[in-house]
Amino acid sequence: MSKTATPARPVRTQARQVPSRQQPLSSRTKKKEGGPIRPFQMPFEAKNIRIIVLGILVVGIGYLVMWMSPTMSDMALTVAPILLILGYCVIIPYGIMTGIRSKRSSTTPTETSTNGAA
Repeated sequence: MSKTATPARPVRTQARQVPSRQQPLSSRTKKKEGGPIRPFQMPFEAKNIRIIVLGILVVGIGYLVMWMSPTMSDMALTVAPILLILGYCVIIPYGIMTGIRSKRSSTTPTETSTNGAA
């Protein structure tokens, strides 16, 4: 018996084939040509922004009251947390969600009967 050393890895006899690109990457992406360009629409109206700014001011006043009052005073322990919770949990979410119902009802299409009945 003759012992022949077996290679640890199989030896490639042919060169690797690299797939060639048939089209450049930029031409593969689909572009909308001649489509209408929509103008940017703000997600919030002026009313929403005013309410959100009011909530930010209430939060700022809460932090200011907490900062200016002594550590264990009633202002730091009761008034400031109430202002912060009111700003973060009530006023700012109300400002974000105000007007959602009116937008939903105005964007829903009216149903028309297409079955031929009058």
